[in-house]
Amino acid sequence: MMTTSYISSLSLWNAPRSATARLQTEMANANQEVASGRYADVGLALGGQVSRSLSLRQSAAEVTALKDSNGLAALRLGTSQTVLQQLQKSADAQFASLTGLPADKRVAAMAASAGDTLASLTGLLNSSASGQALFSGINTGANPIRDGAVADAKTAATTAFQATFGFPPDDARAATLTAPQIKGFLEGTLAAQFADPNWGTTWSQASDTAVTSRISLGETVTTSVSANGTAFRQLAQAAIVSGLGLTGLSADAQAVVSDRAMGLLSQASAGLVSLQADLGRSQSRITDANARLDAQSARIKTEIAGLEEVDPAEAQTRFTAAKTQLQMSYSLTAQIQELSLLKYVA
Repeated sequence: MMTTSYISSLSLWNAPRSATARLQTEMANANQEVASGRYADVGLALGGQVSRSLSLRQSAAEVTALKDSNGLAALRLGTSQTVLQQLQKSADAQFASLTGLPADKRVAAMAASAGDTLASLTGLLNSSASGQALFSGINTGANPIRDGAVADAKTAATTAFQATFGFPPDDARAATLTAPQIKGFLEGTLAAQFADPNWGTTWSQASDTAVTSRISLGETVTTSVSANGTAFRQLAQAAIVSGLGLTGLSADAQAVVSDRAMGLLSQASAGLVSLQADLGRSQSRITDANARLDAQSARIKTEIAGLEEVDPAEAQTRFTAAKTQLQMSYSLTAQIQELSLLKYVA
């Protein structure tokens, strides 16, 4: 016997409403996938492979962080190289200038330029990049050269001269000092002011420990130079020797002074070249590390895409289908609302 199924008006009323939420969710997910190119719910789509996706994304984040860190390290190195080049150029220019002068004119020329030399030296050594002092070693939050260091160093040198000889450098009695006496003072008493612990007391608050940076997953490089380096002490010492103004010495004694300053400048220049070479090697290693990181990043992105990417055309098709069904659901709901027994009551 044939039976007839009945569908209540309540069922007809609720069916479109129950489908609406599902269709809206499908539309939202499909639209998100079209826009992003990846699954809207990666965990649901990948299932057991989601752990692989998370691991790859963590690796990608590490690579990005390393590249960002390398950018800062490269900035530090580049700025440091510029400062070292300026210091070397200045030292070489002073040496060349003194070499071109008669021996009896050198000490006076040294004294005239000492103030500017010291100001330039301290200013360059107190350079910073990204808010961090470049030549303070790991003590990057403070300038390496102490406030008032130049004035204190000048006072200490003058005091040492007077303590050694019994009169100040500009005293007429300085003419009686012999070349060996001046040599002993410059290479002994005065030189000691630029050795530890005096250097740290008067001049520097930098750390001897250089900054090291992690440039890849298993590689670190030195990315700073400390103002406590020998070359910087030699530059400072040459300037202080020049600033003593020992123009009242005998010709032989003045020759000792100029030779001492020029020797320090020459040694400092060689030391600065060596420091530039060291930093240059670090720069090269960062460049190589970045190339490897770029290749690694590309591989990771390819793997992630293989797991998470969706076909935009397919997602667009699903979006359109869900939208069409939703519109039909709205239309059916409107038609059901128009149904009423009153229309059929005579």
